[in-house]
Amino acid sequence: MNTTRLDQKSASPLQMPVSRRALLGLIGFGAATAGMMTLTGCSTAGSSATGSDTETQFTSWILGDDKQGPQIKQLLDSFGQSKSVTVSTNTYPYQQYMDQIVLKARNRDISGVAHIDEEWLSTLATAGVLQSVDDIFDASKYSSAVNDSGVYKGTRYGMPWAYSAIGLVGNSEVLKEAGVDPQGLTTPEGFLSALRAIKRADSSIVPYAPCTNVKQVKDIIPWMWAFGSSVVEGDQVTLGDDGSVKALDFWKQLLDEGLIQAGTLREETRTLFAQGKAAIYDDAPQAIGVIPKQSPDPNIVDKMVPVVRPGGDSLSWSQPVVLFDTGKASSELAGFLSTDDGALQTAFEVSGQPPALESATQQPWIAQNPFYQQWNQEVLPHARRNPLWAFPSASAAQTRLNEEVEAALSGAKSASAAMATAKDDLQGLLQG
Repeated sequence: MNTTRLDQKSASPLQMPVSRRALLGLIGFGAATAGMMTLTGCSTAGSSATGSDTETQFTSWILGDDKQGPQIKQLLDSFGQSKSVTVSTNTYPYQQYMDQIVLKARNRDISGVAHIDEEWLSTLATAGVLQSVDDIFDASKYSSAVNDSGVYKGTRYGMPWAYSAIGLVGNSEVLKEAGVDPQGLTTPEGFLSALRAIKRADSSIVPYAPCTNVKQVKDIIPWMWAFGSSVVEGDQVTLGDDGSVKALDFWKQLLDEGLIQAGTLREETRTLFAQGKAAIYDDAPQAIGVIPKQSPDPNIVDKMVPVVRPGGDSLSWSQPVVLFDTGKASSELAGFLSTDDGALQTAFEVSGQPPALESATQQPWIAQNPFYQQWNQEVLPHARRNPLWAFPSASAAQTRLNEEVEAALSGAKSASAAMATAKDDLQGLLQG
């Protein structure tokens, strides 16, 4: 686990002697993402791949998990047998997934159905390699919040599969010992006081563990909302306003006081929390299925509680499935994964993925889960779509913001300078 404090000597694209124009051209790092940027110049009309009535492919990073993969494959086999369809499978690790999908898409070397993070949707849609699912999507089956996801520039490319919000998860025992009420942290000032109290109670614990690695810094966006920044307003990037600067200064203060750690990814923050070494961290509600498997504490489930986020708003968490061809087999598989109660229950029980289907959220296997019940009452209703998802390449935009956040956290730039640069660069990306 990388828990090393960020410093000005760390290798960062921001510190390389390259021009702003060259830097923007290299966003995302490496040949795969360079391919992504090339793709964004392609037609948005969609690939002409026709697919098959009897064969399709399913691609997902969860297939690579030793415990989850076999059960998902069994689900796919069951679908195939019922439809007389052969379903092959493909997987890449999550951290390399986007790059691999982009490379395959650029070469038209991918077909069937893919499970994606919605952050990647605009890149693939702009590339012209996705098929519209408007003909198989039934809006009446999903909540209005879900209806707002999976869409890019008016066309629906994503069939909802897993949907919820990224909120704060707390260890109630640790919070209680520090005298912290998980429902009382409604302001940044109150949150700061709570983190300090946790640190005083046990200096070995990381009070708060957001993602601070340059690869994953989207956890800062709800903090910008909490301080009054919209991040993006219509076709204008608002970074550099008081809210975004105050949020970044706030994170820098947390880092300087040892209340958060530098350089952590989501999997690492989960490990910290599971080991009882973090009091609060950011995650989707599937945390209730992930954390116990990593924790030596047999009672960790009973201690996990949603924590009210200052400002109230949380990021939407959306993982739809998308189509690379128009074959009947692929369309039926996408529909099956999105709307079949049995398939959704399997995905929930195997990987903790909360279903997007409205009727499924009322089924006993999720409605009677105390953690999900509380999450769906307190966190999900306040989910807001990531404003960067509207960019022609949301991943490139997120990467650019991440780099400037890292520069400020490391002390290489002031928060105001970092956000001013981010505003200029993201405005250029938004305009294509």
